[in-house]
Amino acid sequence: MSQTAQKPQKPRTNRRIKKRKPPEEEAKPRLTLRERLTQLPARLLALRTTATSGLRGLHGPAQAILRALSLVAMVGLFLAVGRLGERHLHTARFFATREIAIAGNAQLSNAQVMDIMGVHPGQNVFEVSGDAAQKRLERHPWIASAAVERRLPGSYRVELRERKAMALISLDQLYLVSETHGVFKPLEVGDPVDLPVITGVDPETFASDLDFRTRVLVHVVQFLHDYRDAGLWRREPVQEIHMAADEAFSVYVGDDALHVRVGAPPFRKKLRRFRKVLDRLRSKNARASYVYLDNVRRPDRVTVRLR
Repeated sequence: MSQTAQKPQKPRTNRRIKKRKPPEEEAKPRLTLRERLTQLPARLLALRTTATSGLRGLHGPAQAILRALSLVAMVGLFLAVGRLGERHLHTARFFATREIAIAGNAQLSNAQVMDIMGVHPGQNVFEVSGDAAQKRLERHPWIASAAVERRLPGSYRVELRERKAMALISLDQLYLVSETHGVFKPLEVGDPVDLPVITGVDPETFASDLDFRTRVLVHVVQFLHDYRDAGLWRREPVQEIHMAADEAFSVYVGDDALHVRVGAPPFRKKLRRFRKVLDRLRSKNARASYVYLDNVRRPDRVTVRLR
């Protein structure tokens, strides 16, 4: 009786239970950007060593081609790493702007200064450099000079020197005149208006003749300084400075627009005599309707007409 050979049976296994990979084959935790950047030099060195060892067995054109390809790969890798680092700097919360310290501004508010700079709290500090912010500020008509320092990780220090408006000049429209003898901007909403107004200046001559323009502005600013030094600024505020065709000055001062004919510069001695006249009239409880200080033949003589 023949016996049939039986095949050995395989042990049954449960298919639902997956074999666990050895510990060394388990998924490693994902590295952070800082960890990857830290390991980059070692990887680049290993890549360079591998490429160098591979080139030793080659000669001629093949070696040159592989060297070129290796160089291109290295450059591409460096560029990719640079872009990755730049992207991280421009998106990291660590470099968000937290403080903007501004000093020296009187005409412009802090919010206006930040708008001009293009910098606001929460914005990435690398978006606007200190030099770029400084150039933007110095293009504004109210700002004479600016110094901007950007401090990492997220702050700016801003020092401003604003222009000081001394008067308004009436040309084709009203313009502001600075203490440095310059017309720096047209009068706009929000600008100071409680300033002396310069009238009688021909707009065409003022625009085309640099010597004339400089002379007029220098004399106006000098007059205002001498007027303040004479102690008259608060007592009799200057309302208008009118320049005649011969460039002689007449001014209207006080709430009642007292007419004072000053003439040509220098002004200091004339204005001191004017103050003595006002003191004497006040002691007599009198008020003048006009005062003439421009007697060329007798500079020490003052003509006064009482109201």
